[in-house]
Amino acid sequence: MTSKTRISVVLLALTAACATGGGGKGPSERFYQATYKLPAPSQLEDAERGKIKDAGTHYDRGLVAQQSGNIDQARAEWATAAQGYADFADQFQSSEWRLPIRFRAAELYMQAQQFERAAEQAQKVVADPQSDASSKAVGSRLAAGAWLNVANQKVKASQLEPIRLANADQRRGQPLQPRVPPGEWKRFVDSADVYLQNLEADPETKKPAAERRGGLPPAQLALIAAEVEYAFDNMEDARRRFADILSRWPEEGEVLESAVPLYLQTFLFANDDQGYQAEVARIREQVQAQAQKATDPKQKESYDKVLEALSRAEAGTHFAAAQKLLDEGKPAEAAQAFEKLAADPRGGDAANALHNAAVAWDKAGKADRAAEIRERILKEHADSKVAGNNMLLLAVNKSKKNDHSGAAKLYDDFIARYPDSPNRCVALQNVASELDLAKKAAPAAERYVTFGKDEKCASADPNVAARALYRAGRLYEDAKQKAKAKEAYAAAIALPGVTDTVAKSQLDDAKRRMKK
Repeated sequence: MTSKTRISVVLLALTAACATGGGGKGPSERFYQATYKLPAPSQLEDAERGKIKDAGTHYDRGLVAQQSGNIDQARAEWATAAQGYADFADQFQSSEWRLPIRFRAAELYMQAQQFERAAEQAQKVVADPQSDASSKAVGSRLAAGAWLNVANQKVKASQLEPIRLANADQRRGQPLQPRVPPGEWKRFVDSADVYLQNLEADPETKKPAAERRGGLPPAQLALIAAEVEYAFDNMEDARRRFADILSRWPEEGEVLESAVPLYLQTFLFANDDQGYQAEVARIREQVQAQAQKATDPKQKESYDKVLEALSRAEAGTHFAAAQKLLDEGKPAEAAQAFEKLAADPRGGDAANALHNAAVAWDKAGKADRAAEIRERILKEHADSKVAGNNMLLLAVNKSKKNDHSGAAKLYDDFIARYPDSPNRCVALQNVASELDLAKKAAPAAERYVTFGKDEKCASADPNVAARALYRAGRLYEDAKQKAKAKEAYAAAIALPGVTDTVAKSQLDDAKRRMKK
């Protein structure tokens, strides 16, 4: 699991009329709620009417600038309008219209991308003693989106710690350090929590999804809040939040894609393997049920991804159990467990499981069984990351069994398949050595020369390259090919950096032989 931050700029689709036409009044029955539309001029006192008119004028100018493509000017006008509405709410604190007007200020600051000011006005709506659940809902929703954008901006400016979602393996046993999320992350989480507590009162949730306005959906806000707590090592709180997401929004496939893996990680951080396995099974059943009901192709795809992640998670527990057997000195049992994992279609990385099975069989003293497994890897998983390493190990096995021609072929295949491998020079040298051991003098000599004259291999270890070229010369001499022998000796003598005593003595002998 790689680190990520799920941040997006949350802008509002504003209309000339704010929020809804309803919403009723506040607890005192005199105050209109934030969800109510802005007042008509006739509903205001003379002193109030002027401020609202000025703010409305700036808003209209912003629309004109926007339509002309002058976005910067539009934002400046909206910010001025927002300030006018905020000033109204501050000046006329006894006005029954202060909540919808202050909320309008928050919306326009958001539209102007002055996110911190938007959050401040939205929080004043939430904190207003006359706010009911609907005002708290819309105010906290906007505040959460605004704080999220402020956090995003500060992270980009290196002024705030970013969100990193490391899994237990990536932490490499590093102990957790639970801490309060810094700055805007904490403000975002607090606002998101208030919103989720008042979610049922948000009029936007009563509309079809396509008609809603006002930023991120509730499930996404809940997910980001959970990720923030996870990132700052508050695993118990993060687990509670992820569990709430799985319970409240099981139909949100895209959200589950992110929530499920992190939820399961909280069990691993707690070393609760039993709880981890139980939750994998429970969530699989839940997601399968949702997948069967889903009709949207994108949702179906998301559920499929969750199920794949669960399969990997389940395979991870089986892999860990097999590895534990190996660590406990039970290699044969571990090998069988790895093979069983590889045979499970839900097991994930079958090639890696087979690789570990082969390693375990080697440790159990069952080299032939290990070789059989490696043959399977090359046949069934030739494109896997472990195929190259197993090709080399299989070549070693063949060499030990005196199948030097077979070993040479495997090394040759390795060179052709992995020309950029860091083990290429080893394979080049071993092709020659295995052919030599197989008593195939002519091809062995050619391959010794190929290895010894290879610039990368010779510069990596000139002593080994010199010995290879000397051996090629001797083989050519034995085959009565004096010209080729002298060419090999000359190449060995010309190598710079030869320091090994044996190699230097061979070079001296090569000089004598060239004079014959």
